[in-house]
Amino acid sequence: MQKGQVSLEYLMTYGIAIAIVVIAIAALYSMGVFSGSTTTVPPCSNCFSDFAYSAHTMSGNDFKLELQNGPSTLNSVSCATDNGNNCTVNGASSASVDANAVFTITLVNVNATSGDAHVNLTFTKAGSTLNMTRTQTISSDYFS
Repeated sequence: MQKGQVSLEYLMTYGIAIAIVVIAIAALYSMGVFSGSTTTVPPCSNCFSDFAYSAHTMSGNDFKLELQNGPSTLNSVSCATDNGNNCTVNGASSASVDANAVFTITLVNVNATSGDAHVNLTFTKAGSTLNMTRTQTISSDYFS
């Protein structure tokens, strides 16, 4: 009778310890600790909270910021650097973007001396007729 109880207590003690280790490893995996991939850090803090940040790249002297529209319709984008450089949206000077669509804002001919970029997005949320504007400043540190 005693041998059975001792062996059962032994199995329960190690079983619980193993379960805790497995849960800890699963939690770390779900947080991406073991993914090994690097993610692109957004060029701005809280990058346009109503839009999903995808990526940013420097292509020659053009800075490209890729965002995804949520359930709202993007009506217009205006942006300029401190030195007056302008931008395009999906290659056009002024463009509207449908809900749930990916779009690219391109700051044209920028470099580290262009100064910070100020981007204004005007959009209408789904089910509303009111225009809302979000402004974000992108540091010139990303233009090099």
